[in-house]
Amino acid sequence: MPNSVPKKISNQTLTKREATKERIYNSAISLFRKEGYEPATMRRIAKEARVSLGLTYYHFKTKEEIVLHFYRESQIDVKQLATQFFKTTKDFKARLKFIILTQLESFSDYKIFLQVLARHAGDPSHSLSPFSPETILIREEAVGIIRDALETSSLKIRDDLAVILPELLWMEQMGLVYFWLSDSSKSYINTKLLMNDSLELTFKLIKLSNFPLFKNVMGPILRMFRLVKANPIAKK
Repeated sequence: MPNSVPKKISNQTLTKREATKERIYNSAISLFRKEGYEPATMRRIAKEARVSLGLTYYHFKTKEEIVLHFYRESQIDVKQLATQFFKTTKDFKARLKFIILTQLESFSDYKIFLQVLARHAGDPSHSLSPFSPETILIREEAVGIIRDALETSSLKIRDDLAVILPELLWMEQMGLVYFWLSDSSKSYINTKLLMNDSLELTFKLIKLSNFPLFKNVMGPILRMFRLVKANPIAKK
Protein backbone atom coordinates (compact mmCIF):
# COMPACT_ATOMS: atom_id res chain seq x y z
CA MET A 1 0.00 0.00 0.00
CA PRO A 2 1.26 3.50 -0.75
CA ASN A 3 1.91 5.73 2.26
CA SER A 4 2.76 8.97 0.50
CA VAL A 5 1.08 11.33 -1.92
CA PRO A 6 1.68 11.23 -5.63
CA LYS A 7 4.40 13.85 -5.91
CA LYS A 8 6.00 13.58 -9.29
CA ILE A 9 4.63 14.73 -12.59
CA SER A 10 6.85 12.24 -14.38
CA ASN A 11 9.25 9.49 -13.43
CA GLN A 12 11.52 10.53 -16.27
CA THR A 13 14.20 13.21 -16.08
CA LEU A 14 12.38 16.52 -15.80
CA THR A 15 13.05 19.52 -17.98
CA LYS A 16 13.41 22.89 -16.26
CA ARG A 17 9.81 23.75 -17.07
CA GLU A 18 8.54 20.40 -15.79
CA ALA A 19 10.61 20.77 -12.63
CA THR A 20 9.06 24.19 -12.02
CA LYS A 21 5.58 22.79 -12.49
CA GLU A 22 6.35 19.95 -10.09
CA ARG A 23 7.65 22.40 -7.48
CA ILE A 24 4.48 24.49 -7.75
CA TYR A 25 2.33 21.37 -7.51
CA ASN A 26 4.14 19.97 -4.48
CA SER A 27 4.09 23.36 -2.76
CA ALA A 28 0.35 23.66 -3.33
CA ILE A 29 -0.38 20.17 -2.00
CA SER A 30 1.80 20.89 1.04
CA LEU A 31 -0.16 24.08 1.72
CA PHE A 32 -3.48 22.31 1.26
CA ARG A 33 -2.39 19.81 3.90
CA LYS A 34 -1.07 22.37 6.39
CA GLU A 35 -3.47 25.28 5.96
CA GLY A 36 -6.47 23.83 4.18
CA TYR A 37 -7.71 24.28 0.63
CA GLU A 38 -9.61 27.55 0.97
CA PRO A 39 -6.88 29.66 2.68
CA ALA A 40 -4.19 28.56 0.21
CA THR A 41 -4.42 31.25 -2.47
CA MET A 42 -2.52 31.12 -5.76
CA ARG A 43 -0.36 33.98 -4.49
CA ARG A 44 0.45 31.99 -1.36
CA ILE A 45 1.26 28.94 -3.47
CA ALA A 46 3.62 31.00 -5.66
CA LYS A 47 5.41 32.33 -2.58
CA GLU A 48 5.78 28.84 -1.13
CA ALA A 49 7.21 27.56 -4.44
CA ARG A 50 9.49 30.61 -4.74
CA VAL A 51 8.27 31.48 -8.22
CA SER A 52 6.35 34.41 -9.64
CA LEU A 53 2.57 34.53 -9.54
CA GLY A 54 2.53 34.76 -13.33
CA LEU A 55 4.57 31.57 -13.65
CA THR A 56 2.23 29.82 -11.24
CA TYR A 57 -0.77 30.78 -13.37
CA TYR A 58 1.11 29.67 -16.49
CA HIS A 59 1.29 26.10 -15.19
CA PHE A 60 -2.02 26.01 -13.28
CA LYS A 61 -4.77 28.48 -14.14
CA THR A 62 -6.69 27.74 -10.92
CA LYS A 63 -6.39 25.81 -7.67
CA GLU A 64 -8.97 23.43 -9.13
CA GLU A 65 -6.46 22.46 -11.84
CA ILE A 66 -3.95 21.57 -9.14
CA VAL A 67 -6.49 19.36 -7.40
CA LEU A 68 -7.40 17.65 -10.68
CA HIS A 69 -3.70 17.00 -11.21
CA PHE A 70 -3.59 15.50 -7.71
CA TYR A 71 -6.49 13.20 -8.60
CA ARG A 72 -4.74 12.10 -11.82
CA GLU A 73 -1.44 11.40 -10.08
CA SER A 74 -3.22 9.44 -7.36
CA GLN A 75 -5.01 7.43 -10.02
CA ILE A 76 -1.72 6.61 -11.74
CA ASP A 77 -0.28 5.29 -8.48
CA VAL A 78 -3.35 3.18 -7.77
CA LYS A 79 -3.30 1.70 -11.27
CA GLN A 80 0.38 0.80 -11.09
CA LEU A 81 0.02 -0.87 -7.70
CA ALA A 82 -3.19 -2.65 -8.71
CA THR A 83 -1.60 -3.98 -11.91
CA GLN A 84 1.16 -5.55 -9.85
CA PHE A 85 -1.31 -6.98 -7.33
CA PHE A 86 -3.43 -8.53 -10.08
CA LYS A 87 -0.45 -10.76 -10.90
CA THR A 88 -0.74 -12.35 -7.45
CA THR A 89 -4.40 -13.39 -7.57
CA LYS A 90 -7.28 -13.82 -9.98
CA ASP A 91 -9.86 -13.46 -7.20
CA PHE A 92 -11.96 -10.45 -8.18
CA LYS A 93 -13.15 -9.71 -4.66
CA ALA A 94 -9.57 -9.58 -3.37
CA ARG A 95 -8.61 -7.35 -6.27
CA LEU A 96 -11.48 -4.95 -5.62
CA LYS A 97 -10.63 -4.72 -1.92
CA PHE A 98 -7.05 -3.92 -2.85
CA ILE A 99 -8.15 -1.14 -5.22
CA ILE A 100 -10.38 0.47 -2.59
CA LEU A 101 -7.85 0.23 0.25
CA THR A 102 -5.03 1.48 -1.95
CA GLN A 103 -7.10 4.50 -2.96
CA LEU A 104 -7.89 5.29 0.68
CA GLU A 105 -4.26 4.88 1.64
CA SER A 106 -3.15 7.27 -1.10
CA PHE A 107 -5.62 9.85 0.24
CA SER A 108 -4.82 9.31 3.92
CA ASP A 109 -2.37 12.23 4.30
CA TYR A 110 -4.78 14.62 2.60
CA LYS A 111 -7.98 13.90 4.46
CA ILE A 112 -8.47 17.43 5.82
CA PHE A 113 -8.41 19.19 2.48
CA LEU A 114 -10.32 16.37 0.78
CA GLN A 115 -13.09 16.89 3.35
CA VAL A 116 -13.44 20.45 2.05
CA LEU A 117 -13.52 19.28 -1.56
CA ALA A 118 -16.19 16.69 -0.69
CA ARG A 119 -18.66 19.54 -0.21
CA HIS A 120 -18.80 19.86 -3.99
CA ALA A 121 -19.28 16.15 -4.66
CA GLY A 122 -23.04 16.39 -5.07
CA ASP A 123 -22.84 19.22 -7.59
CA PRO A 124 -21.92 17.70 -10.98
CA SER A 125 -21.52 21.20 -12.45
CA HIS A 126 -18.58 21.89 -10.11
CA SER A 127 -15.23 21.04 -11.66
CA LEU A 128 -14.06 19.09 -8.59
CA SER A 129 -17.10 16.85 -8.35
CA PRO A 130 -16.29 13.24 -9.29
CA PHE A 131 -19.34 13.44 -11.58
CA SER A 132 -18.35 16.62 -13.45
CA PRO A 133 -17.31 16.91 -17.11
CA GLU A 134 -13.85 18.02 -15.93
CA THR A 135 -13.27 14.75 -14.08
CA ILE A 136 -14.65 12.43 -16.75
CA LEU A 137 -11.22 11.09 -17.81
CA ILE A 138 -10.26 10.45 -14.19
CA ARG A 139 -13.61 8.76 -13.64
CA GLU A 140 -13.22 6.58 -16.72
CA GLU A 141 -9.69 5.63 -15.64
CA ALA A 142 -10.97 4.58 -12.20
CA VAL A 143 -13.74 2.50 -13.76
CA GLY A 144 -11.17 1.07 -16.16
CA ILE A 145 -9.03 -0.24 -13.30
CA ILE A 146 -12.04 -2.12 -11.93
CA ARG A 147 -12.97 -3.35 -15.40
CA ASP A 148 -9.47 -4.72 -15.93
CA ALA A 149 -9.63 -6.40 -12.52
CA LEU A 150 -12.89 -8.06 -13.53
CA GLU A 151 -12.04 -9.09 -17.09
CA THR A 152 -8.75 -10.74 -16.11
CA SER A 153 -10.15 -12.40 -12.99
CA SER A 154 -11.58 -15.89 -12.49
CA LEU A 155 -15.10 -14.56 -11.87
CA LYS A 156 -17.68 -15.69 -14.41
CA ILE A 157 -20.81 -13.56 -14.74
CA ARG A 158 -23.49 -12.90 -17.34
CA ASP A 159 -22.47 -10.60 -20.18
CA ASP A 160 -25.05 -7.86 -19.58
CA LEU A 161 -23.94 -7.49 -15.95
CA ALA A 162 -20.26 -7.53 -16.88
CA VAL A 163 -20.80 -4.42 -19.00
CA ILE A 164 -22.22 -2.27 -16.20
CA LEU A 165 -20.67 -3.86 -13.09
CA PRO A 166 -17.37 -1.90 -13.09
CA GLU A 167 -19.19 1.43 -13.04
CA LEU A 168 -21.62 0.25 -10.36
CA LEU A 169 -18.69 -0.91 -8.23
CA TRP A 170 -16.94 2.44 -8.76
CA MET A 171 -20.04 4.14 -7.35
CA GLU A 172 -19.84 1.79 -4.36
CA GLN A 173 -16.18 2.69 -3.98
CA MET A 174 -17.05 6.41 -4.03
CA GLY A 175 -19.61 5.84 -1.29
CA LEU A 176 -16.92 4.20 0.85
CA VAL A 177 -14.52 7.09 0.19
CA TYR A 178 -17.07 9.62 1.39
CA PHE A 179 -17.83 7.52 4.46
CA TRP A 180 -14.09 7.36 5.15
CA LEU A 181 -13.83 11.15 5.03
CA SER A 182 -16.00 11.37 8.16
CA ASP A 183 -14.63 8.23 9.82
CA SER A 184 -12.74 9.12 13.02
CA SER A 185 -12.10 5.53 14.09
CA LYS A 186 -8.52 4.36 14.58
CA SER A 187 -6.92 3.24 11.31
CA TYR A 188 -10.36 3.90 9.75
CA ILE A 189 -11.54 0.53 11.05
CA ASN A 190 -15.21 1.47 10.62
CA THR A 191 -14.65 2.11 6.93
CA LYS A 192 -12.96 -1.26 6.58
CA LEU A 193 -15.84 -2.97 8.36
CA LEU A 194 -18.34 -1.21 6.11
CA MET A 195 -16.31 -2.17 3.05
CA ASN A 196 -16.19 -5.83 4.08
CA ASP A 197 -19.94 -6.00 4.75
CA SER A 198 -20.93 -4.08 1.63
CA LEU A 199 -18.70 -6.20 -0.60
CA GLU A 200 -19.99 -9.37 1.04
CA LEU A 201 -23.53 -8.34 0.10
CA THR A 202 -22.46 -7.18 -3.37
CA PHE A 203 -20.74 -10.45 -4.20
CA LYS A 204 -23.69 -12.50 -2.95
CA LEU A 205 -25.87 -10.58 -5.39
CA ILE A 206 -23.31 -11.12 -8.16
CA LYS A 207 -23.40 -14.85 -7.45
CA LEU A 208 -27.21 -14.85 -7.57
CA SER A 209 -27.11 -13.05 -10.94
CA ASN A 210 -26.04 -16.28 -12.60
CA PHE A 211 -29.35 -17.94 -11.76
CA PRO A 212 -32.16 -17.75 -14.38
CA LEU A 213 -34.61 -16.22 -11.89
CA PHE A 214 -32.33 -13.19 -11.57
CA LYS A 215 -33.19 -12.25 -15.14
CA ASN A 216 -36.31 -10.47 -13.87
CA VAL A 217 -34.14 -8.32 -11.59
CA MET A 218 -31.64 -7.38 -14.29
CA GLY A 219 -34.28 -5.50 -16.28
CA PRO A 220 -34.82 -2.74 -13.66
CA ILE A 221 -31.08 -2.60 -12.92
CA LEU A 222 -30.24 -2.03 -16.58
CA ARG A 223 -33.00 0.58 -16.93
CA MET A 224 -31.73 2.50 -13.88
CA PHE A 225 -28.19 2.33 -15.21
CA ARG A 226 -29.25 3.71 -18.60
CA LEU A 227 -31.20 6.48 -16.86
CA VAL A 228 -28.11 7.56 -14.91
CA LYS A 229 -25.93 7.39 -18.02
CA ALA A 230 -28.44 9.50 -19.95
CA ASN A 231 -28.00 12.40 -17.51
CA PRO A 232 -27.08 15.42 -19.72
CA ILE A 233 -24.26 16.54 -17.44
CA ALA A 234 -22.73 13.06 -17.31
CA LYS A 235 -22.67 12.93 -21.11
CA LYS A 236 -20.74 16.18 -21.58
